[in-house]
Amino acid sequence: MVYTITTECIACDACRRQCPRQAISARGKRYYIDKNLCNNCLGYYPDPLCIIVCPTLHPVPLESDFSRKIKRRRCNWSDKESPKLFPDGQKNPVALSPVIWEACNILAQRDSLPWKTDEDGKLFYCQKVKPGKELLYFRLAENVENEPPRILSGETARQMLDLLDIRSACMHLIYAAYATVLKRPWQQTFIIDDREIETYLGIDKRKDLTRQAKLGLIKFIARQPCQLTNYIRSPSSKQVKTFTLEETRLWHLLSIEHHFSEDPLGNKHIIGLKFTLKAGIWSRYFLNYQEAKERKAFERCGILPKFILDTVTSIWQQREGAARMLLWLLFKIQQKKESEIQVSTLMKVAYGEEKVRQIHVKRVQQKKQIEIFEKDLQVLFNCGFQPIFDTVSYPPAIQPFWTESYLAWNRSETDFSPRQKWQMLMSAKLFGFKFPLELEEALTDWEEHQQPKIPCELSGEQIMRARKNKGLSQRRLAAIVGKSQSWVRDVENARHGINSTDRERLKRILGLST
Repeated sequence: MVYTITTECIACDACRRQCPRQAISARGKRYYIDKNLCNNCLGYYPDPLCIIVCPTLHPVPLESDFSRKIKRRRCNWSDKESPKLFPDGQKNPVALSPVIWEACNILAQRDSLPWKTDEDGKLFYCQKVKPGKELLYFRLAENVENEPPRILSGETARQMLDLLDIRSACMHLIYAAYATVLKRPWQQTFIIDDREIETYLGIDKRKDLTRQAKLGLIKFIARQPCQLTNYIRSPSSKQVKTFTLEETRLWHLLSIEHHFSEDPLGNKHIIGLKFTLKAGIWSRYFLNYQEAKERKAFERCGILPKFILDTVTSIWQQREGAARMLLWLLFKIQQKKESEIQVSTLMKVAYGEEKVRQIHVKRVQQKKQIEIFEKDLQVLFNCGFQPIFDTVSYPPAIQPFWTESYLAWNRSETDFSPRQKWQMLMSAKLFGFKFPLELEEALTDWEEHQQPKIPCELSGEQIMRARKNKGLSQRRLAAIVGKSQSWVRDVENARHGINSTDRERLKRILGLST
């Protein structure tokens, strides 16, 4: 009944400080357990404390009975009431407030963002959403389970940034999806277990990891969004009066339940985890359905497509820049669907503002960075996010070699690029992205669900007749309007009403009297 610490230990010092037998010692960045002092915490705690407090579950039994394999068994969490996400297997509502967006950027981009240090030496990140709009501050806390949060400073905070895993941004989105389905998320809790996280993050497909390693990875990733704290200052607007939220946790990790199985030697093996969480006070102002109707709070929601999580968790190791852009676009396309996107902005999202600035003055690195960016853009293209190039600022001569416009020039990948291509790219822009069909339809359905419906002054027969007179197919009309083909079909069949914006757009496109 003696434990040891594996070489993958991150040296957080949590186990050494809390060991009741003082059996754990540190030698540099390596930690060791004295087998003469370790007794499995018998007489002190019901389960080994070093395993419970370790964020990565790296303490393991020194000797195990290999003749009896510890099988993965389903943990019966009798009090688990939270519903599973993605009931239709495709999408789930999710909070899209600036707080959620910026926290996702922090977890995805980490030290690539312009972090600053305050007068007390504490590291913080500040973002002004819009001129005169919300001002957001984020900091990193050392502890996640207890209050108040102990804010990290100096080199310790920088080291914590290096430990952040981009998959924690996906974990953050999963938490936001759980909170969105609650009526009062700042008061109500939600529960998620290791099997759900394993499925959502694609860890169940990892055949190279043991059950212990998978659980350790799950616990490590699940804790990271809870290390963020936020401070919000929002000025008065047409909808909500000015308010200020003092610094508090983004997500409250209320408890972690560990499920153990004991072998014949008395060693306890971890086989299951359950996390109980609650959204921070930010949700009181940005995810409040009732008070949003009374103009006392906001209700900023959208959808989280499951394929976004699947794509990010499958490409993040080889194409991290593409994964960062994909997470950023998830919010961009739902908040500012038709706005232009500067190529320089995409590069800063994918590789960091400081790196882009350094490359801008070092010509020797520009060609390599352009190749990386175009390959990352190709990953998005293969995922269904097709960039729409502004041919004036982004002419075919500098477009990626795999685009139709570039191929039309009869040029190959080995041809020389135009001179000053980097400078041209820094001034280039995209009109946006054409989304995958399932995402476009999901966004359309969500917008129609959110916007109030009014009786349509145009009958479906009028729209169909005008469309045919113009020589437009349903698919072509849908592309012009910015909707799905199924939306046009339903309108023509009078299956639902049309909001005022779409009604006026149809009148203008089809040349009907206004």
